[in-house]
Amino acid sequence: MLPAEMVSWDVPVQVERVATNLPGEHDWVAHCNEHVSALLSAWKESEGPTAISGCLIYDRYLHLFHHVAPTTRGRILRHACITRDAHRTPTPHGGYSVNPSGPPTFTERSEVPPGRTVTWDCVELDTDDE
Repeated sequence: MLPAEMVSWDVPVQVERVATNLPGEHDWVAHCNEHVSALLSAWKESEGPTAISGCLIYDRYLHLFHHVAPTTRGRILRHACITRDAHRTPTPHGGYSVNPSGPPTFTERSEVPPGRTVTWDCVELDTDDE
């Protein structure tokens, strides 16, 4: 579960089924405005206008699983991150391995407390600004 600060609720979108470059396959794309589109990986509804809730997540490996590129343009309002408790285990090479646990917390980027680890980097965007 993501912290409430990360979720947008009831965002009006236009959902479109888009053909991929693989025969017979398609992706579902939600268009929020001319600045934002997002892939809906488990969409079970029909095309057309609707409202969705959630957050946009950047995945650098997205192109391996989807053949339609979502777009997002906007002005960055602030940088933040999601942190979790960090349980550090020493490794044989002198470093340590981090095992995050506990609930995720929205944290301003410059305020990550000791004993926590960053699990996601975040930005807040103004997508209405050009």
